[in-house]
Amino acid sequence: MKFKLDNIDEYDGSDLILLIGVPGSRWSNVHRRVCEHPDINTTDWSEDRSWNTLNIGVYGDLQTTGGHRGSYWGPDNLFGEGFEYLHALSKQQILVEFMRAFDNWDGVKIIKSHWFAYNIPYLRNMFPKAKIVCCYVSDVESFFWWHHSGGWGLGYANYAWYENNIRMFEKIKEENSNILKYNIDRDINFKYYKRSELWEALGLSKDVKARGCTTAELEADPLVKVKIAVCDGTYVNNFYHLAASESSVLRRTHLIVEPVDGYDRVSK
Repeated sequence: MKFKLDNIDEYDGSDLILLIGVPGSRWSNVHRRVCEHPDINTTDWSEDRSWNTLNIGVYGDLQTTGGHRGSYWGPDNLFGEGFEYLHALSKQQILVEFMRAFDNWDGVKIIKSHWFAYNIPYLRNMFPKAKIVCCYVSDVESFFWWHHSGGWGLGYANYAWYENNIRMFEKIKEENSNILKYNIDRDINFKYYKRSELWEALGLSKDVKARGCTTAELEADPLVKVKIAVCDGTYVNNFYHLAASESSVLRRTHLIVEPVDGYDRVSK
């Protein structure tokens, strides 16, 4: 392991932000806004781990319509070996891949991977105090924006695992479905955050100066360009969304359904 941890078994991920989104979800904008906080470890950034997509605007000028910064974890990328089988990896194996991208283990680290979408509960159990940030844009819009931003011609990151357009769209649908289910089941809402609000939701001080911004961006406190849901690990699962008629398992386990304020509350 690149950096020493006192006790791997007790490591709870409290210094991690796990960023999840499908290709084309504009999650890179969320990543950028969070990385503007000085407490974020950006030693995984380098010149060869970046990409800007340029398109011609309506007035014939070149405009940046997409950009990737920092490390991406997943199959065929520099880091995240075996992440297509993340559920089969041990905590140590996952941490080894996390650490490989960084020059040090100081501050708060953002780990972003499309493949997290297939294993959100597994990651939550493994890193119970990590902040999980899920980005959501509809399937069709994500597919369109990914192509608009470069698609198969993107120089960074690597999307070879998705193989072709048909598989890409099917995987976008599957990943989005997993993202929605995880958060809806936990009553976590998706919303647009201002930069300062997002920092606060992630446990970062909002009373600091953002780094790497233009003067206008410093003054504006910009909104992120995608709806996100932040899960901080404090949520306790409930079964409020289950009706009594659907709860044979709950009845067999002696759980009683009590009506409270027009809802079916499940208690022991």
